[in-house]
Amino acid sequence: MAQVLKEGLRARILQAAGSEFAARGFAAARLADIARQAGTTASNLYKYAPDKEALFLQVVPPDLVARHMDLLRARLAGFERGEAWTLLTADGSAAAAGLLAFWASHRHAVAILMSNAQGTRYETMRERMIEEMATGAMLRFPRGNDPALAFVLRRIFSATLDTISAILREYERPEDIGEAIRHFWRFQLAGLQALLVEGSRETGQT
Repeated sequence: MAQVLKEGLRARILQAAGSEFAARGFAAARLADIARQAGTTASNLYKYAPDKEALFLQVVPPDLVARHMDLLRARLAGFERGEAWTLLTADGSAAAAGLLAFWASHRHAVAILMSNAQGTRYETMRERMIEEMATGAMLRFPRGNDPALAFVLRRIFSATLDTISAILREYERPEDIGEAIRHFWRFQLAGLQALLVEGSRETGQT
């Protein structure tokens, strides 16, 4: 007799799994804890995923990862074009608004990619995001190759991912996520504007 899978329970399992993977990481997350959060048993959970890795890939499927990188690169393109960085918020940039909406809709998956994908096929994704953000920012720096600035930018963007991941774990409602991200972006973009764009004006370069 074929098993009858319940979509409501599946949704609760994925929600609980996303929360656990985002908070504790893949290795530390336990199927028993995920099942308890979802209001079911570990044995019943196996009807929906044969093992922890299969469950993880339901929470963070490859097509979601690819879509996130596309949206992130679309936003980074605004930095590389030399647009006024303080305007590159969700209110001033369609690319930023699209990225923010994606984060709010897939908050656990994005939090995992940003800070807790160790031990999974996505464990290099955090460093890839940091590298692409730092490289894009360096294109606006007048003196070209500057190892010290590159180091500082990587530290800044590492902290950026930690902050966004923390916001996505802390808040559930899209409007709360949006408000917190807007606060962070106002702070971050003003600092980057001063560091890179206004620094280029001081040296007489554009």
